[in-house]
Amino acid sequence: MEKLNIYPFKKRKVKLSTFLVLLAVMLLPPVSFNIYFSYAKEQMIERLQSDYSEVLRAYSVKLSKDSSKNLEEISRVESVFMNQIKSLEVRVNQLNAFLDKRKKWEDFVKVLLNIFEDQNRTLCYLDFSQEKAIVEFYEVSKNVVSSTFQNSNVSTSLLFEEKLPEGFYLRKYRLEYEAVEK
Repeated sequence: MEKLNIYPFKKRKVKLSTFLVLLAVMLLPPVSFNIYFSYAKEQMIERLQSDYSEVLRAYSVKLSKDSSKNLEEISRVESVFMNQIKSLEVRVNQLNAFLDKRKKWEDFVKVLLNIFEDQNRTLCYLDFSQEKAIVEFYEVSKNVVSSTFQNSNVSTSLLFEEKLPEGFYLRKYRLEYEAVEK
């Protein structure tokens, strides 16, 4: 005959060995994940240090296992880079403005050289500033039609025209050139 215990309010008891086995089974996955991820983190930091050793050395960045320290170092270096980028952008914009202005002045110098290639023109007034130039000159010619100077940046105006003996005309022109657009 078998002995049965049908007592309804019996408390279940777990043996100590069963408890330890269950505890080990429950703790094994988190511990193994922690070990694996810390090893993967070390490998990633070593790979970053070997790949970017010059940059890390130049900006004195020390990578460690502690992520918060790494983030502080990276944010510090990022702010340094952002300041450098802003200063370089300002410098590039200044250089572009200078080159644009220089190109415009070179175009004006070409116009001036074309004007005074002709032997019958004489300069009477020249005023330069950083923003604009004003040139006034006399022209003596037999042409009835006044000379025109083809350039979109130069405004030409005829100040006066006088008929001279033997079919010559004396004209005074004013050229205004603005290097800075308004």
